[in-house]
Amino acid sequence: MRGTTTSVQILIESGHLLTRRFLFNSELSLGSPGTGISEQPQQNDVDVDSCRGARNSQLHILNAVKLSLMLTRAFGRGYNIRKNASFVLDDFVVKLEFLLNAGEDHDEASSPDDKQLPRTSTVGEFNAITSDDCDEWVLLDVELKYLDSRFPSEHASTAAVMQSLGKLLFAIFSQNNDAFEPEASYSKGEIESRTETIHHSSKTRRSASKSLFQQYIELGFPISVCRFLSDLIDGDMTHHSFMRFDDIIHDLEQMISHPQVFLFNPANDFYTSTINFGQRYCGRSKELAKLFEITTIPNESRVDLEAIFVSGMAGSGKSHLVSAVGSFISSFGFMVLRAKFKRGMEYKSRDVVSTLMHDMVSNIVKMKESVNDSDVDYSRRASRAISKAFDADSLSVLADFVPSIESLVPDTVKKENVRCSHWQLVLLLSKLLCSVLGQERKIFIALDDLQWADPTTLELVKEVLISICQCPEERQRLVFVGMYRDNDVSSHLTSFTSSFGVSGGVIANVTDVKLSTLSLDDVIEMIMTEMRLPRRLVSELADVVHKRTHGHALFVVQLLNSLVSDLTISYSPLLHRFYWDQDNVCILNTADNVASLIVSNLTSLPIGEVQCLRIISCFGMQVDIDLLELLEVFKLAPQGGFEPYRRNLCGQGIIEVVSTLVVFTHDLIQEQVYESIPLKERQQLHCEIGIFLGSKTSLDASSEHKPIDAAMDQIYLSDVSDKEETYIYASSLVAIATSQINNAGPEFFSDRAQHFRFASWNFRAGKHAADHSSFRAALHYYKNGIAFLSHDLWLEDTYELCLKLYEGAAFSSSALGENSLVSMYANDIINNVNLEDSLVAQSLLIGSLSVLGKYKESVARGITVLRQLKFDIPATQTPTVVMQTLERTEREASMYNFSQIANNQNRGDTKTRKILKLVESIAAACYQIASPWLPLVACETVRYSLQNGIHAESASTFGIVAFFQVFLKQSFELGRQWGTFATNILENVEGPTPATIRPRFFLCLYVNFWYVPLQTSINHMLEIEYMSLKFGDTSLAYMTKSMRFKFLFFRGERLSILSQTSDMNLQTMARFTVGSAKYSVLDREMIDSLTGDISSTPYVVFNGKIRNKQSLLADAHSKMHFQIAEAVHLKDFIASFWMGDYTEAAKSSDIALSFPSSKMPKVQLIYHMFYRGIVMFHLYREGKGEKYLEEGNKMQDQVQTWVKNSIPIFENKLVLLEAEHYASMGNVVAAKESYELSVELARDNGYVHEQGLAYECMGKYLMSIVEISESERCFLYAHKCYTQWGAMAKASKLWKDWNLGLSKGRIEHSTIKHQRDE
Repeated sequence: MRGTTTSVQILIESGHLLTRRFLFNSELSLGSPGTGISEQPQQNDVDVDSCRGARNSQLHILNAVKLSLMLTRAFGRGYNIRKNASFVLDDFVVKLEFLLNAGEDHDEASSPDDKQLPRTSTVGEFNAITSDDCDEWVLLDVELKYLDSRFPSEHASTAAVMQSLGKLLFAIFSQNNDAFEPEASYSKGEIESRTETIHHSSKTRRSASKSLFQQYIELGFPISVCRFLSDLIDGDMTHHSFMRFDDIIHDLEQMISHPQVFLFNPANDFYTSTINFGQRYCGRSKELAKLFEITTIPNESRVDLEAIFVSGMAGSGKSHLVSAVGSFISSFGFMVLRAKFKRGMEYKSRDVVSTLMHDMVSNIVKMKESVNDSDVDYSRRASRAISKAFDADSLSVLADFVPSIESLVPDTVKKENVRCSHWQLVLLLSKLLCSVLGQERKIFIALDDLQWADPTTLELVKEVLISICQCPEERQRLVFVGMYRDNDVSSHLTSFTSSFGVSGGVIANVTDVKLSTLSLDDVIEMIMTEMRLPRRLVSELADVVHKRTHGHALFVVQLLNSLVSDLTISYSPLLHRFYWDQDNVCILNTADNVASLIVSNLTSLPIGEVQCLRIISCFGMQVDIDLLELLEVFKLAPQGGFEPYRRNLCGQGIIEVVSTLVVFTHDLIQEQVYESIPLKERQQLHCEIGIFLGSKTSLDASSEHKPIDAAMDQIYLSDVSDKEETYIYASSLVAIATSQINNAGPEFFSDRAQHFRFASWNFRAGKHAADHSSFRAALHYYKNGIAFLSHDLWLEDTYELCLKLYEGAAFSSSALGENSLVSMYANDIINNVNLEDSLVAQSLLIGSLSVLGKYKESVARGITVLRQLKFDIPATQTPTVVMQTLERTEREASMYNFSQIANNQNRGDTKTRKILKLVESIAAACYQIASPWLPLVACETVRYSLQNGIHAESASTFGIVAFFQVFLKQSFELGRQWGTFATNILENVEGPTPATIRPRFFLCLYVNFWYVPLQTSINHMLEIEYMSLKFGDTSLAYMTKSMRFKFLFFRGERLSILSQTSDMNLQTMARFTVGSAKYSVLDREMIDSLTGDISSTPYVVFNGKIRNKQSLLADAHSKMHFQIAEAVHLKDFIASFWMGDYTEAAKSSDIALSFPSSKMPKVQLIYHMFYRGIVMFHLYREGKGEKYLEEGNKMQDQVQTWVKNSIPIFENKLVLLEAEHYASMGNVVAAKESYELSVELARDNGYVHEQGLAYECMGKYLMSIVEISESERCFLYAHKCYTQWGAMAKASKLWKDWNLGLSKGRIEHSTIKHQRDE
């Protein structure tokens, strides 16, 4: 280190002050503890490296401000105590010793101590350590001296002290001015002379033509510094003198923290343009910091999806806050997606999600052409991931909801009128989002105004996010933000927000941000930032504004902008700042609320701008720019078109352009613009806009009520000048035009023909929405169509249109799960039309009753309708009648061979298909309550199909007849024959369709499993599960998954794999189909008993509604769900059987068999009879009585009748039951042979668990006849098989019960008879 001496000028010109964090610490010689204040000035305004060591004016000024701040702090603290004071500024150590003279006005006698002070005052000594580009550290000893005979004494006034400080700071700022030579040695007189050149006496200054402020400007100081120094030195003249040292410090701190705003001169347009409050983000610093921390600071403990909910009153700044965060984090690599729900347009909520996903894919498409290599690479990877995740059919469905998919994956073939169910859409969007999130970029999704989203859309968003949460890596890259008004929260929104968190379905880190009103400091910050003025100059104005607005954010902005527009606040060239008369501001008469203020502000706009705003407001919060261009020739459009007025309105902050949309900057502005239009004028405007847009479509091309022609899905529209081609989807234009007419309302139109015309428009719009699965929008249009016909319903000329509107409303209500509306619309149809025309309504009504659990009422209504259709349904359902009906159906069907049935397929008319759909609804209700009407309905429907034409829907009834051939007649051959008929009907349909999936499920689960190996059924179920998901039948997909789980268990799948599968699927299954989840929970309990897993808690998926097996059983009995009750006892039976508790197993089996459903053909029946037979034979050999032998023989006979259906399934089971029979009869030789054969057959078919069972049964029998060694050998083999199966609890129990540790040692070196099993 080396020492040197330098000047203040050198220090100012260095880059040192610019690169250090300041730490101020006052250490008093009295020994009191110091007070530390740390601050980090923003460094992004000046390039430090380029400035270091150079004579850069901004660098010099900024360093001068920092030195001034150092001296001001020391001056304010050190002067009054007349003690030594020191402070540390990073590497700077500044020591101040004030040696004050008495001064001309000071009474020396009154201060004896002052007489001892020398006349020269040393203001400060700086010791600084710094570094430059070299590795060598340099010690700078900087000495600053100020010689002033008028330096104020201890008893001088604060104003005098501040004036002297001002002169000192002026000297610092002047170091960059050639008029000052700080390195030269001046006498006291010379310094005074130079100072007086500018700082002459007060009397002289008042008479001068130029103010001190103006003279400083001529010296080239920044305006903010000129204002600061003149107010400090000459406050009486500027009327803005400093009152406290804190104000001085605050001014300087502002200049340092934000030099581009509060220090350096602004661009020239600042002086000429009108300021617009609300464009920058001010206030909410704590909330902003919290959101920045969540989104930008890595935190290893936060491994879940981030969910942020921002709430507050209307106009509190929710959107502004989230917009500020989104804009900032986009520079960190986030893909920021924003969408907003619209007031009064809840029916279009689904389109908001569509727009969000469309924007995401569009961003990826745009990245293909980016100059940034990482963007291009990301786009390619995302494209590949999406292409890999979806097959062609799924992409086609997805493209209907996310149109930009076609641009990302060029091979996508978009199909027309693709209907996509709610759950299919959930899965498609989940897969899409996961594919994109998997590419290691974070996504920020913000949904605004959640209070205006319809419940179905909230459910869609929730389910998609739940699915994302199942992906551990992807969920960490998603930030979801929801904004809503806290005074407009519905139960649906409450349910949505409460679903986030550990206890909800969406596993997320949840942050709630509640925005209150703006504080006074927030308002001060807003005014300071826009006007580039210090706090002391704006605080009084801010106080008035805050009191008038009560801190309402939008009210604050609107009030300030109104003060600017009426010139209460205006720019003063003389003062070089915005100026206002504070007295006038205080007495201004302003509106009492933001709504009134917005209205009053709008009245001052030019007529063209008002007209422009009114037309835009008729479309809601936003309108497409292309649509405005189309309206240029509209007769009510402002003269000269929209563009000139749009630019002006954007400049005033009323509207803004976002991508291809013109958007109101706040929904309260749109609301007030819209409501300021008189009602009649508003209705007329909607009417004329609607008719004008309708004229650009085919809405009035025909009076026929058909779906929108595929050829019209997109039409060409251009303005009259042909300046640019513009394509607008006709379907969108139809919806927009129809919505405008609906906003005018039926009461606006008095002409009956117009009512019919616009009811037809609504049918067309509703049909298109329903064809694209937007059922909320469809229902909205259907309802409005009905409203237009309210005085002419069901008349001869409106009959057809009424029927279509009511059917559409009933169908859309059914799709939305609004069963009360289904009932209302369906009954209206039934009461006003003939039977044939009511078939669709009847089917929907029966389905809605079933959803409500009213199965008996559904069946009764269905039977009545079928009889009205001349179906020969018997009056009673006795077993004799059922058997006679089956036989009659067999006879009639025997008259056809399959080729005839195939030729007859699809020959039926529309009525036949409607009847078949009606029967499907009836059959589903019958099955739920095991109604005896089911075989009668199925048989009669088969006869009807044979006579009137076979359709895909006919397969269900053929399958039901096959089921009852097995169930009631025990005729497996007839069951196979009818099942083949049903299968061939399905295979004769070109490709899988939604209509074929459920019949396939029924055939696989209840018919075909008898005749094929278990693995074949499992493979078929996997295909059905995939197709169900593809077609959106998620409920069926999880029903299939549940049954496949059961088949895998019975086939002997490794239990650990089944446990993992259960963990992955149970939670989701419970959301889609609670019934299937109940069965799967029981299966999981059974597996846990075999594996010994005591940590599993499968019942948690029911969220406390069902806590254990006992509550599940009680729930089943209370709801008369006897198949669930049977399943509970069957689970207990199987678990007890495998764990060797045969007495308990027999009890559970007897209870299960008491339910009528226990004898219905299903895979569980096979294993129930098989295990029950083993239990009965064992209990007989334990001396329980002859009845157990009889029951065992009965089970053996039952399996004997099944074995010819599928030898791979039944043969090893029959042979094991025969072995048990021989053992019970004392036939040792036959028993041993059968046991060994059963072991061999189980092994050959891959049934490792049944191989172990055969070994165990054989071991028990050999032990009973005292063949100890062979018995122990069998137990060891059984233990090996159970271990391989994963049944560790079973294996441990076997080891313990038979003391196999000793047995293994005894036979380890002996010859093992069953070497083939090694």
